[in-house]
Amino acid sequence: MNYYCQHIDLDNKKEWEELVKNNPAGGFHQSFDWAVFKQSTNWQSYKIGVYDKDKLVAGALVLKFAFSNGTNFLYLPEGPILELNNEKKAYWQWRALETAIHSIVSLDKDNKTTHIRIEPRAEKVPEFLLHRFSKAPINLQPRHTEEINLDQTQEELLKNMKQKCRYNIKLSQKNGVQVKELPLSEIQIFFNLYKDTLKRNKFDGQSLEFFKNYIQSCSDFSKLFVAYKDQEVLASSITIFYGDRVTYLYGASSNQNKKLMAPYALHWHIIQHAKKLSFKTYDFWGIAKDSKDENHPWYGITRFKKQFGGTQQNFIGAYDYIINPELYDEFVKKHELN
Repeated sequence: MNYYCQHIDLDNKKEWEELVKNNPAGGFHQSFDWAVFKQSTNWQSYKIGVYDKDKLVAGALVLKFAFSNGTNFLYLPEGPILELNNEKKAYWQWRALETAIHSIVSLDKDNKTTHIRIEPRAEKVPEFLLHRFSKAPINLQPRHTEEINLDQTQEELLKNMKQKCRYNIKLSQKNGVQVKELPLSEIQIFFNLYKDTLKRNKFDGQSLEFFKNYIQSCSDFSKLFVAYKDQEVLASSITIFYGDRVTYLYGASSNQNKKLMAPYALHWHIIQHAKKLSFKTYDFWGIAKDSKDENHPWYGITRFKKQFGGTQQNFIGAYDYIINPELYDEFVKKHELN
């Protein structure tokens, strides 16, 4: 098969987005706008398209992060994008793409590229894709997530929830909790609640500058929702509407008036909104692999998300192609084992 690679620029944005959105393993992390956002957080980005004649059939957004000493690595979030349903095609697409990725590595004249990390959104991939790759010490994206199939009636969605979840949704409505979408420019409202949530749960999180850069870059597929009563914001989320999937990316809730059950009202509203817009999947994003593991830091949020009657998805996680073993070992010890 005669595949060839080509740099994807702004003129090819529409073609690229169609490729990513229509590939089952594609996701917003491979989008044009995500690349722009990551550039604001000190990553470089390269977009490589794999063509069959004049048709774009595969590719990858490749991110590069360099530390102050020049050490760097390449990362393909939710990538590469290949025709995984046809192993023969996917093999040759990857061969072409692999050559182009190594040409990015060769740009580093000091030979300080430690590794290439891939993290496809797939539960299983052909063996050739992981040839010479080893399991990464950590995953940069959640390996386990909970998804709700939106090709159900409202009655079916409610029926598949845990009884307590249905009760809490009704209770939030009875208590007068309302949900609305706010302009992304109101990100400070979300962030105030987000800071309190991080502190309460002893989680690390992102800065206000991070979120401002995010909404500036990714406004085309992002929405900000709040659940409130009497003008008091009780829960909020930044949610991504991309391809046929809606993803609950960042969330926050108040420790006040918890009995009003605002987070239940929030999610139920977004699920119904996504369904009206003909999206196929509501993705709760990260959960613990074992919902019964009380020692997992995500135990609480996993139990919450599991109440909505979704299905757990388990991806293969991140894999590394090691280029410079010595520098790679130093990288892992310094940045990923502490």
